[in-house]
Amino acid sequence: MFKYKCIIFDLDGTIYFGNELAPRANDVITKLRNKFDTVFFMTNNSAKTREQIHAKLVSMGIDVKIDEVITSSYAIAKYLKYNNFTDVYCIGTEYLKEEIELQNINTKSKKPQAIVVGYNSNFKLDDLNELLNINLEKYKLIIANRERCYPKEKGYIVPGAGPIVSAVENLLNKSVDIVIGKPSIEMLKMAILNLNILPNEICVIGDSFESDIEMAKKYGADGILITKDKKYNCKCIEKLADLLDIIK
Repeated sequence: MFKYKCIIFDLDGTIYFGNELAPRANDVITKLRNKFDTVFFMTNNSAKTREQIHAKLVSMGIDVKIDEVITSSYAIAKYLKYNNFTDVYCIGTEYLKEEIELQNINTKSKKPQAIVVGYNSNFKLDDLNELLNINLEKYKLIIANRERCYPKEKGYIVPGAGPIVSAVENLLNKSVDIVIGKPSIEMLKMAILNLNILPNEICVIGDSFESDIEMAKKYGADGILITKDKKYNCKCIEKLADLLDIIK
């Protein structure tokens, strides 16, 4: 079954739940790291830098290198740089702006090539005021993801970036041009850029069919869904630790 070069783990709801590590997560990661060439930890979180997510994983006792952490904030920055964007206007956290600015891209342009939208738990309508006062003659609307909500500790669910994206689309009277995060394949493409890894050499492991598994399917990769629901037509396990019995 496990014939891959590259394993991609989702984070929220897979490796951890808020600040709680999934049972035996480190055992699973260690076993897969010893068996496969490349391991990535991928999250649609655009509110933090990948340095912050890396620090969180390390604090949980996970053996991980920063280059193995792919956040949608980092993927957005890498996408913008790869596609020669130099001036954007960013709606999101200061950490998203910081990630983009590390690529020498202006995030407060008055004549942006793109409007970039990410998650911000402190978002308010006043954050959109500037969009009515900048030059928007020709631009792309680029977003981290459309996630309606995401899981935290003890099964608690909170709103995601999707409602913010909808507000921006409504104000601008424009649909999104490019989605970077899951289930789009753009974040996956940025992760494996220049690594010479084929789609059928990748396995994505996550807890969301609509996000993790759909991304894998769109790219032609395999996916393993963590769920107790039997309705999904894909490879499924009930908990992350079940991988220990599957990996040979």
